[in-house]
Amino acid sequence: MITFRPAYADDLVQAFEIFYENEILGESSPPPLPDARPTMLAHILRTGTVYVAEDNGHVLAFAAAITRDKVTYLTDLFVRPDQQSFRLGQTLLRSVLPSSPDGVRCTQSSTDPRALALYIRSGMRPQWPNFCLRLEKHIPGEQWSTDLKVVEAHPGDPELVAWDAQVSGRHRPQDHAYWVSEQRAVPLWFQHNGATIGYGYVRLGAGTLWFPEACTLGPIGARTPTDAVRCVLAAVDWARQRADILRIDVPGPHPSLAPLLKAGFRITYVETFVSSASTPFFDPQCSIASGSDLL
Repeated sequence: MITFRPAYADDLVQAFEIFYENEILGESSPPPLPDARPTMLAHILRTGTVYVAEDNGHVLAFAAAITRDKVTYLTDLFVRPDQQSFRLGQTLLRSVLPSSPDGVRCTQSSTDPRALALYIRSGMRPQWPNFCLRLEKHIPGEQWSTDLKVVEAHPGDPELVAWDAQVSGRHRPQDHAYWVSEQRAVPLWFQHNGATIGYGYVRLGAGTLWFPEACTLGPIGARTPTDAVRCVLAAVDWARQRADILRIDVPGPHPSLAPLLKAGFRITYVETFVSSASTPFFDPQCSIASGSDLL
């Protein structure tokens, strides 16, 4: 008999295996299942909500969400490939998303039309495409010429947390602490003529299943679209001197998308940002998310 219940820490190993099974589905030469499980799910369990569908101790599916201020973001919804016709995802989605009409519910949808349809039926409407980009080779420095000064910030700097809250639409100090402690994130200020025009993170230990050594950029934010482009390019220039593979997820409306593609980044995947908000709770022209895990 299938039961739906809150997850425990012991469930996370099976949850990651479900993610892995979906990630490698159809691949002829998949990477091996890592010995060390990523810490992201443990962070979400500590600071958010995780539910599993279980049958006699065997986890069949899981869903996870985090709420920061009045915004609830669905971080994960995965079902074992051989269980995907039994509406497990629909029940799990209801379990982790708040039923109250107050607040915002959102997520980054995969390309699976079934997932997108599920989110739309639940009241989250498509807003814009989200482009997952990767750079795997060194590009001449001229591509990243910038007049900005990049200054390392102090981890946990309240001013940087406040900048992020304003630009991203959510106060989330617990996520800042996670990026620094678990993903070797370096917080940065971007300055022009002595004035701060933006902030960002370069997360040197935030690789992926396919590229565990990759460096991930984000969040990166500014108060105007023009400054946002300058900050992104300055962050790339800073990061490319410290890592060989760079990753960044860029909303379709963000003005840095075309410059990044012209400079050598390649599109590896395209998600769809869906949200129940009638108006966006952040400006996609000014904000680069941390990625699909925590937005």
